[in-house]
Amino acid sequence: MKSFLSAGAAAAAFLGLSTLAVAGTPSSPNPDDCKERPRAEASEKQVIPATPRADAPALGRADAKVTVEVWSDFECSFCARGAETVKALREKYGEQLRIVFRHNPLPLHKQARLAAIAAMAAHEQGKFWEYHDALFANQSALDRASLEALAGKLKLDMDRFRRALDSSTWTNYVDMDLAEGQRRRLAGTPTFFVNGKPIIGARPLSVFAETIDAELQR
Repeated sequence: MKSFLSAGAAAAAFLGLSTLAVAGTPSSPNPDDCKERPRAEASEKQVIPATPRADAPALGRADAKVTVEVWSDFECSFCARGAETVKALREKYGEQLRIVFRHNPLPLHKQARLAAIAAMAAHEQGKFWEYHDALFANQSALDRASLEALAGKLKLDMDRFRRALDSSTWTNYVDMDLAEGQRRRLAGTPTFFVNGKPIIGARPLSVFAETIDAELQR
């Protein structure tokens, strides 16, 4: 498999990341709270939109009018809430939406980076979204043995999964996402872009619907 970054460059990108101000972790205030909303809105003004990564896991038509880019962390409970919101959006809008998943495993979540790599190893076998759902449903068990057990439950080729998990390919892929997140000044997890318009935190469905409806009417 092709390597996306040299091992040294990938490690430097990961180790160089500063601990971000987390918008959606249990230790941080909920940005849905009325007192925290101005801070979330201020953070949204700082982030930099960009065209979503073409090789990222995605759901929906490539020519959908609205693309929702999701930056998430499998160990973040607020990201699990964000994943449920994305499911609700898919149910509401169907093929009018394209969902693109990006990795932002924060340094304070010690198992999140390996979980992200495992998700890409599952993606290699066409099971990213099934594995994504299983990870969020089992956030308290993201160690190596548990990640392999989830792969087994999804009937993945285990030899191939382990090779992918141990190779540099998906490690480098995840570290490239991390480096891009830093360049784009992401304030934490989850962070969403709706046609490039940022929404930070596990916000109510209505917040997303308002932006998506406006984009669909353009």
